[in-house]
Amino acid sequence: MDALSNPILLIGTVVMAVLFIAIIISRFLTTVEAGTIRLVSWYKGGTRIFKGPGKAIEIPVFTTATTVPSKAINIDLDIADQTADLDRNGIPKPIKVRVLASAIVSVGDSSEMITTAANKFFSRSLGEQTAILSDLLTSTGRRAINLLNHDELFSTKARPVNSAGDPSESGAIVQMPNAIFNPVSSVEDDDRLALIIKSACSRELQDLGLVFNSLNIKGVQSD
Repeated sequence: MDALSNPILLIGTVVMAVLFIAIIISRFLTTVEAGTIRLVSWYKGGTRIFKGPGKAIEIPVFTTATTVPSKAINIDLDIADQTADLDRNGIPKPIKVRVLASAIVSVGDSSEMITTAANKFFSRSLGEQTAILSDLLTSTGRRAINLLNHDELFSTKARPVNSAGDPSESGAIVQMPNAIFNPVSSVEDDDRLALIIKSACSRELQDLGLVFNSLNIKGVQSD
């Protein structure tokens, strides 16, 4: 009696075949955790990108794969340099300042930027990644400080105020007091120093496959 003449045997054969196919397919699927990106390169072919949470299709021998984090990277900055101040005669009279800031970057959204980040940035050790970002942002911050004078560093974002302190008269700027430590409460991208830093090093970050999420000036210390 063959399988075709026995319904029970036929059903059993079909179930076993389905389970066998499911097991084979599952071996080609890799779990991609939330907060990660899986890059799968095919032999003599292109690269497919799978963002977690989800599954990535991989075939042994025919594909190679790597995983990179998609979570934001937070870098604390401690930048010390001199301002661009001049005395009454126009002679340089720089003032030493120290800026405390926090930058948040992440992998770009496009496939090209994700591939670039995997090859140029995440292929390095964690210590090297931190050093690259810290050096890039710190050096750019120093150049930005060199472009500003002392009062500009201690100014809040420009907003119109009248003589009574109300936001009505256009053109006036509220100044923070010149103190030993000036806590600027997380002034974000509208801060001029932050804008200069972001503008100056965005290209270098793009070359690493990264983009700015935010750059906050936490405080400014001055003599």
